[in-house]
Amino acid sequence: MPSFTLVTAAPPTPNGDLHLGHLSGPYSGADIRIRAHRLLGGEGLFLTGSDLHQSYVPTKARRDGGDPLEMAEGFADEIARIFDSAGFAPDVYVRPWRSELHTALVREFFARLHARGALQVRTEQALFCADCDRYLFEAHLTGKCPHCGAGSDGNSCENCALPNRVTDLVAPVCNACGGRPVERAVERLVFPLSEYAERLRAFHAATAMSPQLEALCADMIDRGLPDIPVGHPTDWGLPMPVPGFEDHRIYVWAEMMPGYFAELAEALRAAGRDPEEWRTVWNHPDTEIAQYFGFDNGYFHALLQPALLMAYDPDFQLPKALVTNEFYQLGASKFSTSRRHAIWANDLLAAVPASTARFVLAHDRPENERTSFTWSRFHELADQELAGRWQSWLTGLFTRLATQADGAIPSGAPLPSQERFLRLLEGIAEQCLEAYSPAAFSPRRATRLLCELVTCAQDFAAAQSRTRDAGHTAGALAAEAAAARLLAQLAHPVMPEFAEQLWTALGETGTPHWDGVRPPAAGQRVETGTRFFETLPADLEERIMKP
Repeated sequence: MPSFTLVTAAPPTPNGDLHLGHLSGPYSGADIRIRAHRLLGGEGLFLTGSDLHQSYVPTKARRDGGDPLEMAEGFADEIARIFDSAGFAPDVYVRPWRSELHTALVREFFARLHARGALQVRTEQALFCADCDRYLFEAHLTGKCPHCGAGSDGNSCENCALPNRVTDLVAPVCNACGGRPVERAVERLVFPLSEYAERLRAFHAATAMSPQLEALCADMIDRGLPDIPVGHPTDWGLPMPVPGFEDHRIYVWAEMMPGYFAELAEALRAAGRDPEEWRTVWNHPDTEIAQYFGFDNGYFHALLQPALLMAYDPDFQLPKALVTNEFYQLGASKFSTSRRHAIWANDLLAAVPASTARFVLAHDRPENERTSFTWSRFHELADQELAGRWQSWLTGLFTRLATQADGAIPSGAPLPSQERFLRLLEGIAEQCLEAYSPAAFSPRRATRLLCELVTCAQDFAAAQSRTRDAGHTAGALAAEAAAARLLAQLAHPVMPEFAEQLWTALGETGTPHWDGVRPPAAGQRVETGTRFFETLPADLEERIMKP
């Protein structure tokens, strides 16, 4: 296992509150990964920030009649509060408008690309709104995707994840006035992505990726990669530090690559280290980089940004894992902030313990296909699984420890069946830890293994109930306590609050850490009578979904 890991989560755009669709993806994934790495004794950083320069920020502010930066500040505050409520613990949450490191590193990145001849000046057709006198791209216009026909902005399609050239959108309209755009020639700086096709193939072959991301990348390379404008004649974003193009703004999806450098530099500064060490940390041979993002952003993270990094410095380390998620749906359609088709994270986390919410989101995480949130499913997992089976087993275990072992961990010679149970636990642990690894990352599988652990422990307790010999009873209780201790260890990445509560109830100190499958020390006092989960209110949906 690498001794240091950098885990990045695609920065959220500060143009609205977060809903469960947001929480189910990169932010929960990145938090689970860094916690799993630390569980095993590794060190690392979880990096994210605000995606200020998305065009969706000023367009939202314009619709609401507010100032874009003030709006972004307010939503960034709200996102940070939601992260805290959910137990997501990034080491840094960078707000680019407050970070001179972000501005400096982004400018240096593009100045160096220009100096290395990696950017080309081209005159190309672009779309403009004559009535608004505005250059149109991204959130400024809507049309139909030229690849799949779904509704798409002038950027990339959420449905098929393929980029468009903006001018190839079908039936585009200006989102400000509803007018039909016209084409005009514009001189821009373009990054020749097509020149990096074979280097990207080699990168993908050496990188852990989901099958669908792997297929997207292979398909795009086979079709022929598009060359990408990295500067736009617009008024929102960081100025391009290239002579003659100072009035253009850096394309936000290209800005994101050096933005990750800035997040690392800010995290080092927050830890009392020299932020200039970011290059050393990023490129250290013991550092492993894993990036978490939605599949709809796959092209940016798996093709555009790695190629930009290759152009910036071919000796820079590339990510070892690119971890995606699909859309989490509410009913039959995806969560949507703009359509108010959502369950808001703040509302749910105010009514439901974070560990319960995190467990449900991980158990049904949309890893390889879209999955749907329903209230019946939420209650099934929260009430029947956690407050039902998990709590029932743990209550029984702590009751037996109180009545049969005077509230302490007993010691005794294990029977062969008890030894087999411990070996079974070791197998579950091995599989669960693998599901937390970047190459096989699957919180869905990990949470199902946690449920399997509880099932096996319940079965073991039932099978041992006929044991009458005091020594054998003690061995059975110790083995069962080993299962509870293992549950605290393996659940910690997904459910840190519950795991720490269980860890403490077993008499352990500090936070859960991995030291193998074993019972707590013999004679260690336990806290009997602890409640870990409660059944949720029957009217939870009405409370949260009220108008």
